[in-house]
Amino acid sequence: MQTPNDLRDSDIVLLSILARETDLPRFFKIAANAAAKVVGADGAGLIIAQSNRLKYRFFEGLPAKYIALTQHPFDRDKGVAGAALAQNHPLFIDDYPASDLAMPAFVDIGLQASLSIPIRQSDQIEAVLALSWFKPVTEPLSLRQLSLATLFADFIGTALYRDKIEQHLNQLAHSDPLTGLPNRAGFYQLMDQTLLRAQEGDRRTALVIIDIDNFKTVNDTLGHEFGDRLLQELSNRLREALSPEDHIARLGGDELAILVQSARTLKDLQDIVRRIAQATFLRIGREGEYVRISGSIGVCEIHPKETRNQNALMCAADSAMYQAKRAGGNSAVFAPPLFDDDQ
Repeated sequence: MQTPNDLRDSDIVLLSILARETDLPRFFKIAANAAAKVVGADGAGLIIAQSNRLKYRFFEGLPAKYIALTQHPFDRDKGVAGAALAQNHPLFIDDYPASDLAMPAFVDIGLQASLSIPIRQSDQIEAVLALSWFKPVTEPLSLRQLSLATLFADFIGTALYRDKIEQHLNQLAHSDPLTGLPNRAGFYQLMDQTLLRAQEGDRRTALVIIDIDNFKTVNDTLGHEFGDRLLQELSNRLREALSPEDHIARLGGDELAILVQSARTLKDLQDIVRRIAQATFLRIGREGEYVRISGSIGVCEIHPKETRNQNALMCAADSAMYQAKRAGGNSAVFAPPLFDDDQ
């Protein structure tokens, strides 16, 4: 292992690049290339442990025929990677075709040697850095080579852990803790994607705003605990009523929003709005005290040529929702088209 006095300028540059790199795919590319160079491997792959299965996530320097074999998960106890995870230490197979751990499909494409290094994330081992050779290995790996490759695997583990934390924080920032639905910030992200999809013109896309009728009565009569239970129940009912392509969010209080992307015709959209209305119609209470719940629903279609911003669409759907509310609730109102075909 190099001491600080042995570090070359190129080593310092590499470590500086890794210290500053925040994009996980680019980080893996740099670290994997460095690890492969240290041991003389042809390429590397990152394998993630998911319960009792292993799945490749990133590749670097590997041939297309190798990558094609790794598109599907495989059993955790299979191959060199599985054995390295089970033994909790790096495992080098210098003659892969002759090994009991060899997987026939990889032998067929010419894999000659393999080094699998378990990757630790915090206090757990959840990944493997797999280094591959497609030419015969004539010399054993030195302790220094193995130590350096393991160091780069540790760097990758730190980057994976940081990425997981960032994803968790992002989820917290964009999710409603009560219902598990996206919150307003998460909803606007989804809306960006929906507007792009709407430009394709292959679906009848719409923004739906729901305000719960009598929600204040639930809180005042039955208590805020029942109000929370109502929001959770309503969220579940809407999930069941809609397609996975449609997105539900809680904008705040008793206001929900839906981005409808599963409709192909106006009738489809009308049927979806009808299911939404049915999902919001329920009764909640206890021991003879019940409150009837319904929804005031505003619908704004998103025209494929619509170039207005999110606020214009939200205002149109909100106005339609308030029109339904003024009419007594328990109804849906479609907003006038924002796009004029004669323009």
